[in-house]
Amino acid sequence: MLRRLSSSLTSIKIGLILIAIAFVALFFLQSQVALHLNLLIFSLVNQRGQVITDSPEIIDFRRIIAGGYLLQNVYIFLTGLVFLIAGLFKQTNR
Repeated sequence: MLRRLSSSLTSIKIGLILIAIAFVALFFLQSQVALHLNLLIFSLVNQRGQVITDSPEIIDFRRIIAGGYLLQNVYIFLTGLVFLIAGLFKQTNR
């Protein structure tokens, strides 16, 4: 019984930690996108010599990068939610 309770509490803790990580990562989403985009622009400048930062392709890259990070945060949040629900509704064997 105590082992089941411990397992349930562990699942709840993992779920809460993952949900917190998802919200913290969402707070830093804009800086992550800017950093990744700057690295991409730097590599394009090294290849081509010059890059127009307001071009439609750079704007599309920004959307793709932001979408990737947002999708990653959604996956982390949903995984945390699954752990939280599993920990809350785990039943003991009687």
